[in-house]
Amino acid sequence: MELKIYDSIIHGSLQPQSGQTPTDYPEISHLLGNIPPMLPEIESRLNQVLSKKLQVKFNAGTPVNITRFLNNPDYTRIETDYFTPEISLPVLTPQTPSQRFYHFVIAAEALRIKLRLLQSVEVLKDDICAKQEIIDVLELLARYAKNIQEHPQHNPIFDFLLTQIVKLYFEITIIFDVLLSEKDYISFPDFHALRLNRQADEGETSAYQKAKHIHQAQQAYNNFDIVAILLLIPQLYSNLERTPTDNTLAAVICALENAVFLQHIQQATPPFEQIISVEFAALIIKEQKNILRQRYEREEVAIDRANVIDEIITDISGKDTCKIKDKRAVAYNLLAFLNAQKENYLKEPSALFKVVIEKQTTDLKPQPTIKPMQIKTKLAIAHKHLAFLNGVNPSNNQRIMHESDYVLLVGYVEHLIQSGAIPTITRKIPKCNIGKTWFRYTLYLIHQELYSSIQNVWIEFIQAAFDEFSLKEVELSTIKTKFSQPPSGYTQFVNKIIG
Repeated sequence: MELKIYDSIIHGSLQPQSGQTPTDYPEISHLLGNIPPMLPEIESRLNQVLSKKLQVKFNAGTPVNITRFLNNPDYTRIETDYFTPEISLPVLTPQTPSQRFYHFVIAAEALRIKLRLLQSVEVLKDDICAKQEIIDVLELLARYAKNIQEHPQHNPIFDFLLTQIVKLYFEITIIFDVLLSEKDYISFPDFHALRLNRQADEGETSAYQKAKHIHQAQQAYNNFDIVAILLLIPQLYSNLERTPTDNTLAAVICALENAVFLQHIQQATPPFEQIISVEFAALIIKEQKNILRQRYEREEVAIDRANVIDEIITDISGKDTCKIKDKRAVAYNLLAFLNAQKENYLKEPSALFKVVIEKQTTDLKPQPTIKPMQIKTKLAIAHKHLAFLNGVNPSNNQRIMHESDYVLLVGYVEHLIQSGAIPTITRKIPKCNIGKTWFRYTLYLIHQELYSSIQNVWIEFIQAAFDEFSLKEVELSTIKTKFSQPPSGYTQFVNKIIG
C-alpha cells in the first residue's frame, strides 16, 4: 500500500507553506467538519479536498485474492472490536484554516489506512501476504516519523502529523496482533528512542497501554478466556485510575465483571454490545435481587438474615473487582443492595420477621442431580469430531492422514481426556493433507462440548503433539487466541467427507 498523502506532506506537493491558507479553502471548508466512517466515503472526501493539489488513485495496487490457487486455503480473520483501538494522545486544536485543512487530511488518511488494511486482509485471505502488507505500512510510517523528527524547522502541522503517525503505527499493531509477532514491529519505548530521539512520557505510555488492554479485554470476552479476563480486570482498573472519566474503560470493565458473574450463576454470556447495556444489566439485577431475597428471608431473626447476607456478599465479591460505580455493573449494584439490606437488619439485630416462603412444596421435592459426564461419553464425543480426519480429502482424493498418524492422534486425545494431562509424545503428528488450523479447530469443538471454560492443557497439547504447532512455528498465546476460530468452509468440508 502506498501512503502518497503522508509522503506528499513531508516531501512533495502538500508540504505546508508557512501557514498559508489553501487557495480553494472557501470551496472545501464545508468538507472538513467531520470524517466519514466508511472507506469509500473517506476516499471520495479526500479526493474532493485534495483535487487541486494532489491526485491519488486509492485503488492502485489493490491486493488480489490468491486462495483459488491453493489446495487448502486458510487464513486468520481479524475480529473487529466493538470499541476500536484508540490511542488518545494530546493534540492542539487547529487555530488557522491551514491547520484545519491539514488536520482533516491527516486524520482522515489515518482512518483510511486502517480500513484499507482490514479490507486487504479479508481480500487476500492469506496470512503471509496480509502480514507483509501490514509490515510494509509500519515500515513506511516509522520512516516518515524519523523524517519529520529530523526536519530542520519546527512546524505545528508536522507536529500533528508526527503524533498521528505514532498513534496510527501502534493502533495497527493492536488491531492486527493475531497476525504480528513482537519481532515484526518496533516496541513502543524503542520507537520513541530510535525514531523520535526521546523517551515516551507517562501520559503517552498510559494511553498506549489503555488502548491495548481495552482490545485484549474484548478479545478475551469474545473467546470467554476466564484466565485472561481475571488478569485484565486489575489492569483496567489501574488504567481507570489515571482516566476516571473514560466511559469506554468503564464499559469494558463492566463487560468483564458481568461475564464473570454470569459464569458464576451459570448463565450464558450475550454478545458484547448487549452485556454493556443498562437495560440488560437492569434485568439481571432485578432477577438476582428476587433470588437473593429468597435466601436471606428464610431466616426469622434480623442478625441471622445479616449473617446470610454476609455469606452472599463474600460469594459474589472478588479481591480487586466489583468496585466500579456504574449502572451497567451487575455485581457492584447487587453488592450495594445487599450491604444496604444488611445495615438495615443490623440496626435491630434481635428483631423478628415473619418468614413467608411461597409454595415451599416445590423446595421440598428432591432436585435432579446433574451427573458428571461419563468418560465413555467424552470419548464418543472425541471420536465423533475426529472421524473425518480418517477420510479422504475431496479436493485431491488422497487420505487426510496416514492411518498410523490417525490412530496415534486418537490415542493422544483419549489420554488427554481420561487423565487431564498431556500424554507422552512418542512421535509428533506430521504435516497432513489438510491445513493445520483444521486440527486446532477440531480439538476446540471436542473441548467445547467437554468443558465450560478454557483448559490450558489442551492448548499446550496442541503445541506438544503437532509438528506444525511446535514452538518454533507458532507461539502458545497465538494458538490460544485462535483456538475457537474456524477455518473457512469447515462444516461443509466435514459434511462432504462423512456424508
